[in-house]
Amino acid sequence: MRLGQRARIIKTKQWCDMLPCLEGEGCDLLINRSGWTCTQPGGRIKTTTVS
Repeated sequence: MRLGQRARIIKTKQWCDMLPCLEGEGCDLLINRSGWTCTQPGGRIKTTTVS
């Protein structure tokens, strides 16, 4: 990932563009864009926030 792409992701808080979840998991932004959730096929959800 290029520096410009990383800067855009951070500035616009489009965290799922970083592909933070494992293969097969779904990524969704939190409503306030303070982080993201990774949803596994079995329904387990992992939430990550950025401060």
